Amino acid sequence: MRRKINLLGLRYVILWLNIICCVFMSSVIFASSRLACVTGRSAELLYSVKNVPENPEKLFFYTVLLCFAMFFTFVMRQFSARHVRIVTAFTLYVDAILNIVIVFVTDFNTNGFILWTLANIIYHIKSNRKFLVMTLGSFIYILCNYDLMSVYIPLFSVRNYFLFYERNVQQRLFFIYYMMHNFIFLFFVIFCIEVIRRQKSTIDEIRNLYSKLRIANNELREFADIKERMGETRERNRLAMEIHDTVGHSLTGISVGVDTCIAIMDVNPSAAKNQLKVISGVAKEGIADIRRSVRALQDSGNASPLGNQIQDMLEKTRRATGIVIRYRNQMSLSGLNEDEGNTIFRVVQESITNAIRHGHASEIDIQISGYEKGLVIIISDNGIGCEKFEGGFGTIHMKERVGMLGGTVDFYPQDGFTVKAVIPLRNSMIREEF
Repeated sequence: MRRKINLLGLRYVILWLNIICCVFMSSVIFASSRLACVTGRSAELLYSVKNVPENPEKLFFYTVLLCFAMFFTFVMRQFSARHVRIVTAFTLYVDAILNIVIVFVTDFNTNGFILWTLANIIYHIKSNRKFLVMTLGSFIYILCNYDLMSVYIPLFSVRNYFLFYERNVQQRLFFIYYMMHNFIFLFFVIFCIEVIRRQKSTIDEIRNLYSKLRIANNELREFADIKERMGETRERNRLAMEIHDTVGHSLTGISVGVDTCIAIMDVNPSAAKNQLKVISGVAKEGIADIRRSVRALQDSGNASPLGNQIQDMLEKTRRATGIVIRYRNQMSLSGLNEDEGNTIFRVVQESITNAIRHGHASEIDIQISGYEKGLVIIISDNGIGCEKFEGGFGTIHMKERVGMLGGTVDFYPQDGFTVKAVIPLRNSMIREEF
């Protein structure tokens, strides 16, 4: 990575080169004038110089004073009020005024302070207007050139004062004068290049960050789509389980009830008629349950307590099928979360449905008891059982429901069929039911 150039150091160098150049120029004029007067060579000096300042001593004094003012505004801007925008703007305006005064006091012999002020304006302006300022400042710098202005205005020239000395001294004075001016311009160019490079680096960094942000935004959009599809899948699975449990339980009760009606129709038509009325009621209630599941309109706040729901479901099953169902609950089912209550209800409902449909059971025992962190549901029947148990849609989703709560479900197909579900509860305060 390319190392950054210190912009503050560059401005220091440009400032001191301008101060040295101005003091050097005014010192040469002042010293030459004094030397000509002391040695009686005034005529020789006037022969070398076309125009002379009114008072070389005042020129030297004003130049030193203006250079000190330039240095003072820089220190004030850089250190005393570094983060105060009003002070920064004020000192920059003062610098611009001091530049005009220096140019006219020195008769356009030095214009390096224009580059110094321009560098400070460029440094402190953070908007795109800095390029406009650079263009305007460069134009002013060209206009304030001595060779250009001396064509229209009679001006004194410090270079003519160099000609007053011997040849070897002239060469040194010209070398110092031109080298300082060239170095001022050189360091200003380096400063501008570094500012432009940093600006380009910032733009590249912003583009890089924008590219990364766009990629991240696309990934977030993809994640959102995936999450939405996962949510739709979970909702479809939930509705599928609701419909399976509701329809399966209702149809099982209806099927067993119809079989009972067929068996007693010829022997006791009146009892068969009453049984059909019960089956009709179960069918209507099953339809209502199906609609509620499909529309997902079940409101836990308005639903009856879980214990009452289980008791109501067991009573309807007894009336529709004539099966003996024994239910014992050793804990309170109040205060459960909606997903916990729904899982407990569906485990009981699916187990009864499987016992009737697949096990052809005539007796079912249901027991709910508590343990330290939740409850245990044990549902056993006297059905035919099976030698090798292979789970179906209902038992798979029963495991999924319980697994979402961090619980487990085990099946024991010998001596009838037994389902044991262990369900952790978020509220571990378990109370025995009286």
